[in-house]
Amino acid sequence: MANLNENLSRNFTLGEVVRSETAERDPRLRALQQNPPQEVIDNLRYLCQTTLQPMRDKLNFPIDVTSGYRSEEVNRLVKGAPTSQHLFGQAADCGLSSRFLTDPETAAVRQEIENGVIQHTGKPLRPDVNPHFYLFVYVCLHLHELDIDQAIHEYGEDFGKPAWVHIAASRQQSRRQILALGEYVPPEK
Repeated sequence: MANLNENLSRNFTLGEVVRSETAERDPRLRALQQNPPQEVIDNLRYLCQTTLQPMRDKLNFPIDVTSGYRSEEVNRLVKGAPTSQHLFGQAADCGLSSRFLTDPETAAVRQEIENGVIQHTGKPLRPDVNPHFYLFVYVCLHLHELDIDQAIHEYGEDFGKPAWVHIAASRQQSRRQILALGEYVPPEK
């Protein structure tokens, strides 16, 4: 049995990055999720140490991991891609709580992100973006520093309002891809 309390980095434990709401419903699936192969644990450690922990340190705010490693059965049940990096412990779906947008401790980093958007696009962030989008923008602005393979703005109600941000890091590849998944319908005028 894997030690779910094992720290993979200062703020991330193994239990946190193998947790699955889908697996929690079935003891057999939960056991599969909680006992990943050592190679997966090593990949999760790499993801946490080179990407998630540096992001958390810079943002000065907890990052919620809603899906990290997925066993093959869990991946199939959630309709994950058959070659998903989640299967190998190389990806995590992440987000920030809404408190990120109002916490005085995050004011400086929010301003830094907003300034980065203006510098790269010439336009300010829309006022209605969600905290996950701040995470997505931060990752995009720091792709090379964080050894990002993929950053994906996933689903949600609109561009700028992802349901979560998929973040992948791997020793094997470093594509630096920035992607968006979801169908967004512009409001009728």
